[in-house]
Amino acid sequence: MTQRSGYDLLHAIARGVVEPPASDAFPAVDRWRWFADLYADPACGLVSVIPSFPQIAAGQVAAACRATAARTATPEQRGAVKVLAHTGLETAQTRALALVWSAIADTCTDAADYLDGLDFGGLEAVLGTVEAVLHQHTDPVAAAFFDSACAAWNRRAAAPVRRVA
Repeated sequence: MTQRSGYDLLHAIARGVVEPPASDAFPAVDRWRWFADLYADPACGLVSVIPSFPQIAAGQVAAACRATAARTATPEQRGAVKVLAHTGLETAQTRALALVWSAIADTCTDAADYLDGLDFGGLEAVLGTVEAVLHQHTDPVAAAFFDSACAAWNRRAAAPVRRVA
């Protein structure tokens, strides 16, 4: 994937030519944990490439994603992240940060769907995060971010299944 530009990857995923990481072909638990990392991992998360994205907010979003994976997310927790996303959207000083908050709002919608027993995709959040990085950095940096996020997903998807007794 490193041979394609960030824009090419964005368009290929949006058109369905390239399967996004954490697609609905995989277990939801793994997907939610990856989404947590997508926002807050210090090495390959948005917090590492969008300097104006507050670490504390990334941590709250990640905690909500992990709680969603465990089905322990409370309505209050989900509501707090939704308010955080909408407030962030209203106050974002850059297009990149606005896209991050928009991706978080999409993740909130996906979490509500998942916890209500409905299917969720996560595609909007993936596309939003890639676009955010494209607005913040050069195309090669965005492509490298996406490669890193995909590598993190591939490691998670290849990990042996862990069952809780």
